[in-house]
Parts: sequence; structure tokens; C-alpha cells
Amino acid sequence: MQRHPPLHRPLLRHLDNLLVTLLGVALLVPAWLFLDEAVRPLLLGAVPVYLGVLLPRIVGRDERLRRVEAARERSVRDWGFCSRDRTGPWINYIDFPLVCEDVLFEGRFFYSEWLVVHDGRIIINPGPAQVDLTAGTVSYDFGCARTYAWDGCSPKVPFFWIATLGTPDWWEHLENVQCLRHGQQKGRVMFWPVAHHASLVHDALYQFLNVAPVTKAEADQLFHRLLLDAGMPRLVAWVYRFAVVHGGARDMRQQRNPNTSLRCLTPLPGDPLLLEPLAPHKARSVALQE
Repeated sequence: MQRHPPLHRPLLRHLDNLLVTLLGVALLVPAWLFLDEAVRPLLLGAVPVYLGVLLPRIVGRDERLRRVEAARERSVRDWGFCSRDRTGPWINYIDFPLVCEDVLFEGRFFYSEWLVVHDGRIIINPGPAQVDLTAGTVSYDFGCARTYAWDGCSPKVPFFWIATLGTPDWWEHLENVQCLRHGQQKGRVMFWPVAHHASLVHDALYQFLNVAPVTKAEADQLFHRLLLDAGMPRLVAWVYRFAVVHGGARDMRQQRNPNTSLRCLTPLPGDPLLLEPLAPHKARSVALQE
């Protein structure tokens, strides 16, 4: 378990620069072989392209690093650990607790600020939490809306602050998802790109691979299943799965974490505590919320 993974944000040795370089090489080699006069314009054009990728990373870099370090230290103080680094750009968001169920995670328990794994259920953006490390307890306010942001399918590359290039999330469609609302797990219809549900769950799981009882292989497997469930063609879903299996979180391939030592005091829908009859005043309160 890596409770405080290192923060590593190199400026030049970065995936964005690698992708731009590979694209440039792919254009230069045919030009050098078949069209000599195109080599010089391509080399000159590389300058604004690299600037377009680098400048959004350079401007504001010190402040971003300061904020990331402060957030990580706050997480270690409150939770006893911090998550793996996420660089963004965070261009998508949800403002409700999203639930994803999978029998693969039955018997797994993990609690954090942004991710809950609770006996087969994954909850992303659970709401404000109160943690008592001394008592080993945590409680959530699932009814208080917060915002969780992610970038969709990675990588996404900002270009001169005017465009974001990268892996497509594909066409928009209607998709049924599960969420927590008024103390119950309910369905919700989302109109979003076909890869959004899978990339959201995958992003949250990858964020906590250093401490959560979830392996990289399991996160990749769930990502692939959610892509297929959303209607992505099998060949495209296979390509996306191949990319995350061989390119994502390679340092986490052998990571294995135990269940958390924290105990959640807030009952989740379906827990035995919620199956007991409600007191009359609580029943009226729930009815009014509905």
C-alpha cells in the first residue's frame, strides 16, 4: 500500500510531448522518403505545435503544484493517505453520487473522499465525509451535492487554450446509471458520450489504486465491460481496453491492497440497518423528500 505516492509532473518527459513527437515523426518519414520539399515546412511547423502543447502546462504551473501538494497533505492528515496524481484537463463532471455494481468487488471495503467501495458497490462522489482516524470511523452525507470532475478517456491534450485534443469519448446517447438520492439507490438517465460512464468509473478506481482493494487488472476489466454495456462496438472497446491495459498505471500492475480499517457509520441502501422499519417521524420525512 502506498499511502503517500510521489508527485511526478515532469514538464518535458510527458505523454503530451511524446504524442506530438510521434505524430511529427509519422509525418516527417514519408515526407523525407517521397516529398523532400515538405520536410522544411514540417520542421518549422513543429515549433508552434510544441508551444501549443507546452504553454498550457507552463503557465500557472507553480500554482497548480502548490495546490496539489496542499490537497495531498490535507488528505494525508484527514484520511491517512492521498490518492495518485491526476493531471487533467478535467473537462467533464457529475454533481451526484454515482453507483456502479459488480460482483467482482463483493467483500471489498474502502472509503475515501471521492471513492467508496462497499461490498460490490462502487460509489463515486459520495458527498462530504467526516473521518475519525482514532476511532476508525467515517460517515458520509450522501444527500449533499458535490462535484467530481474527470477528463473522459485519456489522454486529453490542451492546445493553446483553444482546443482539447485526444482520445474521443464518441457519440452522445441516453444511458441508464445508478445514483444515490434521498437515501435510496435509484436509476437516472444520462445524456452523455458513450464512453463517459466507463471512463468515469475507471478514472476514480485508477486514482486510488495505491490504497484501494482494487487491482489495475480489475479496473481495466470493469472499464471494458462498461464500454460494451454502453453500446460501444466490440473492436473499438477492445482497442480502448488494450490501451489502458498496456499504457495505464503501469507502476500499479503488481499493487495489491487489503480492505480499509475504517468502518462506515452511514448505512447504504440495502444494508441491514436500512431494512428495519422506519420510525413514524422518519417515514414522514422520507415521504416529504420524495
